[in-house]
Amino acid sequence: MQAGNLIDIYKNETIATEAFKDFRLRRGITCKKCGGTHHYWLAPKQQFQCKQCRFRTTLQSGTVLEGSKLPISYFFIAVYMILKKGNTFTIQDFQEETGHKYYEPLYDFIRKVRTYLNANDPNTVLIDLVELFNYHLVSRKFQERVVHD
Repeated sequence: MQAGNLIDIYKNETIATEAFKDFRLRRGITCKKCGGTHHYWLAPKQQFQCKQCRFRTTLQSGTVLEGSKLPISYFFIAVYMILKKGNTFTIQDFQEETGHKYYEPLYDFIRKVRTYLNANDPNTVLIDLVELFNYHLVSRKFQERVVHD
């Protein structure tokens, strides 16, 4: 699988949202109200709900994306590009890849993602992302086959 294909898959915001939801579930969600760790997904609200106290948590709450108005797909693109290019990665590279018009929000976003990767094992994050990429790529191809058959 080529690098460009991975990024192209996650430029689709629907796929990126599903993958980020899976990423959150793999990492575990802790309720801010009661500390519970058992949640389920409320599809109509696009939120997790605690099984114990029913407190709702948004998809981005408590993550590197909290408070960001940028698309979720930018997270996957940023992680991939940072891990691939290392110190040679620039905001201009990211801006070119995403087609985002403004520099400033991307600078803050990339700084947060770099801090997140430094605080966590980048290899573990990369393994999770590759597994999610593969899972969603296979799911997407399967859905395309079902529609065409």
